[in-house]
Amino acid sequence: MMLKAEKKPIRVKYIVICVATVLLLTTGFALYKPLPEGFTVSKWDRTVMHVVEPALRVAYYYPSRMFSKASNMVYWTRGALNILSKSLGLLVNTQGQIEIKWHDWNGTPVKVYRPINNETSTDGAVLFIHGGGFALGNVEMYDSLVERMAYEMKTLFVSIEYRLSPETVFPGGIQDCEAAIEYFFEFGNAKFGVNTSKVVIMGDSAGGNLATVIAQRRAARNASPELAGQVLIYPLLQMADMQTVSYRYFHSRLNGYALVDPESVAYYYMFYAGIDMDEKAYLVPSVISNGHVAKHLQPEVEKMMSYKTVIEATRRYNNHSISERWEIEKNYEAQDLMEPFLTNPDFSPLMREDLSNLPPTMVITCEFDILRDEGLIYAQRLEAAGVPTTAINYENGFHAMLNFHSELHEASKSVEDIEQWTLNAINER
Repeated sequence: MMLKAEKKPIRVKYIVICVATVLLLTTGFALYKPLPEGFTVSKWDRTVMHVVEPALRVAYYYPSRMFSKASNMVYWTRGALNILSKSLGLLVNTQGQIEIKWHDWNGTPVKVYRPINNETSTDGAVLFIHGGGFALGNVEMYDSLVERMAYEMKTLFVSIEYRLSPETVFPGGIQDCEAAIEYFFEFGNAKFGVNTSKVVIMGDSAGGNLATVIAQRRAARNASPELAGQVLIYPLLQMADMQTVSYRYFHSRLNGYALVDPESVAYYYMFYAGIDMDEKAYLVPSVISNGHVAKHLQPEVEKMMSYKTVIEATRRYNNHSISERWEIEKNYEAQDLMEPFLTNPDFSPLMREDLSNLPPTMVITCEFDILRDEGLIYAQRLEAAGVPTTAINYENGFHAMLNFHSELHEASKSVEDIEQWTLNAINER
């Protein structure tokens, strides 16, 4: 009888293991989506992304599509990414050589990353503005990236905690960043020993938008001191043309992946514009077809997007079939709501006509990113305006890959490229 009693728990254990294995395999099969050819550069990177990308879909992409209100979609995504980000960058080890402190500069919280005992390789600094579509992200999410760069460059970094939409709309984020930056230019030398003529501004995605806008506004008013440089990492620069090749490639090959998608850009940009997307979500389909661009704005948009035809003729995703531009679904309500913003360079910095007085610039773009083309266009316009410009398009990269800087070789390489360019920009002043 004892022998029979012992066999029952063992059988139950094996049954549980078998069921769990089947469920795991079934879930993995259901979530599996083959990555596009060329997505990430090494076998290790592809393996990591075959795990990470489905996990992101489960954590935020699928759940966020279940909400009836767009604002709830934002809040869920914000919370999910905040939690997931804590599992990234764990391999970063700065050996206790970076002092990190919060400050309040003119009402804007900032986090300062300073080499211990101020043992810097330069007397310059970097102002970092995080991304997240103006609605997501925070300083903590980029903690490991900024701390790594501060350590490897032996340079002081300032990461700015600007307010997010939909709670704070345009131009609130710009004002927060400028308030902190003005404080730094006034007191940076006295408090940190920084030569304020050796300051580089840096931002990714929406943070790249804010960095671009701030650099443009300073140049337009001949603000002193001049920036030593700007680093724009897959920047979000416009929403007047959402049918570029990189947008159309997403629709034809990347739809359904947990990557930045056209609908999200429309939602986040319109929230940033102060439009209640809980009430106006029905406008999104027309926006992603360019139906939100009023006829009288189209000539100005085409002028500012002047290098679009060159890019569309030369960058074809390894001859992958790209759909032709589809029919525009005009929506006069969307046109009226977006008219004050689409050609406003403080909102869409690609629309600023005069780029001649801007600091040396590095523009980072990624092949598998809907924002690729606008970054490439901006880089070419900067070069045409006489601005010293370094443009790197990572052929195997994707939007937000720097958040995986310690997990992916491609992302780590891009960080090294950024660090070297930034140090050169600082040292050349």
